[in-house]
Amino acid sequence: MISRVERRVHRRRRARGLAVVTTFLVLVGGVLFGALKLSGGQGGPKVAPGRKVTVTVLPGESTKQIAEQLERLGVVDGAGRFRRVAEDRGLDGALRPGTYQLTTGMQPDQVLDVMARGPQGITLTVPEGFTLNQIVERLVTVGRFKRADVLAAVHDPMLATPYRPKGVSSLEGLLFPLTYQVNKGDTPVSVLQEMLDQLGEVLADTDFSHPRRGVRVTPYQVLVVASLVEREAKVPADRPKVAAVIYNRLRHDIPLQVDPTVQYAWRLRNRVKPRLSLADLRITSPFNTYTHHGLPPTPICSPGQDAIQAALNPANGEWLYYIGVSTDGSLRFTSSYQEFLRLKQKARAAGVA
Repeated sequence: MISRVERRVHRRRRARGLAVVTTFLVLVGGVLFGALKLSGGQGGPKVAPGRKVTVTVLPGESTKQIAEQLERLGVVDGAGRFRRVAEDRGLDGALRPGTYQLTTGMQPDQVLDVMARGPQGITLTVPEGFTLNQIVERLVTVGRFKRADVLAAVHDPMLATPYRPKGVSSLEGLLFPLTYQVNKGDTPVSVLQEMLDQLGEVLADTDFSHPRRGVRVTPYQVLVVASLVEREAKVPADRPKVAAVIYNRLRHDIPLQVDPTVQYAWRLRNRVKPRLSLADLRITSPFNTYTHHGLPPTPICSPGQDAIQAALNPANGEWLYYIGVSTDGSLRFTSSYQEFLRLKQKARAAGVA
């Protein structure tokens, strides 16, 4: 029989053994975690390889900041691994600022080769809300292409996108607004195709099958709605609400009465109308959403990703009207016409309508 003293000694030895094992496991776990973090093997997002990504490196950004951006965008699989390869190659701190066109799933050495050389060619930025004509001007003035070549490229039958319906010839709204790199050997057609491809990347895996606010819309019609949202909403929080108003009015067969569509109609006649008169609202055009029900025939500008997301995911509200009520461009929304008139009178008194 084991004595009481022997049992106490046995319990103390067993406790010390468990403590040693626990400490060992903690140390091993810490080493493994540190190694995994350093390698960055599982850090990158799960994205399909080969997708085009625009990466902008700002002056003064560290290799660590660049690596984290590359990992976040799925260009490399881990920031830690990228930094280690950069250090091994003596390129830590030697990556040049600029805008790069990369793809997801690249190897660190591939990215380092590109960023060590620096961006080649001309940086061309297409802002959100630009019209096709404005993009043409940007390609001529910044891209340094001949105007005749750009105008011919806009109508080139080789330009391909699944989002342009049959019978639609215009590229309006299909050229995604972003910063692009125009390299030696690029042509107006190749740059325009890159913009079309970028739209495809943004819309990849999007479910267009279910209705928006009870309204079934095609992918192209989503872009039309997004272009209206882009021009109407000045404050980010208003975008989904503006989209909701558009869908609600479509559902109730109420004319949209979106001023930028009328301004676009006048632009097509080479007339710029920052402020519309009652006479301006009577222009004969399929883009006049005061006199025509439904959506305009094409987008009225190139919507950015946030406007597209708003068109895909409108806010949950029954509003039918909105009006600017502040100098910062924020809108007020209502489902009551009488409330709308009251808000309109208040906005005019404040000098914002």
